[in-house]
Amino acid sequence: MTTMRQEAPFPTRLAQLVEAIRYKRGWVFQLLDLDRGQGSLGLTLVITITGPDSYHPEKTISVNHYMIVPAAAFDGRSWRRWLFDQIMLVERHEACEFFGFALASDDIGYIRPYAPSHGPGNDPYLIREVGTVEDVKTSFRGDLNA
Repeated sequence: MTTMRQEAPFPTRLAQLVEAIRYKRGWVFQLLDLDRGQGSLGLTLVITITGPDSYHPEKTISVNHYMIVPAAAFDGRSWRRWLFDQIMLVERHEACEFFGFALASDDIGYIRPYAPSHGPGNDPYLIREVGTVEDVKTSFRGDLNA
């Protein structure tokens, strides 16, 4: 298998900003060198959010969002904007999971037309119409969730 390679100086300014970032309660930001699965590894911004489960709001869950750090030598202003953009991608993803319609008064017919596709090969931050239930229920590792 041919692999892609990119290289840049370690983003010290980004690391400083990640340490200093303040956002919503229940959101944690880390800069880690890790294996993201599917043969992808490297420097990653991990945004962990803890809050209500969009499918079972009575439950609280923690979810990691892995954001690939670009191989770039940005200045502080550019890294700040990049961090903000990553937060907005996570917010958009979560909004797509929570947004839906009850088709019946008892909430049994609830649909989520923009539920993100989580499976391998899918960008979970795109807004698109749901293709299949499996698109929504498949984790980034390829496992089908209940």
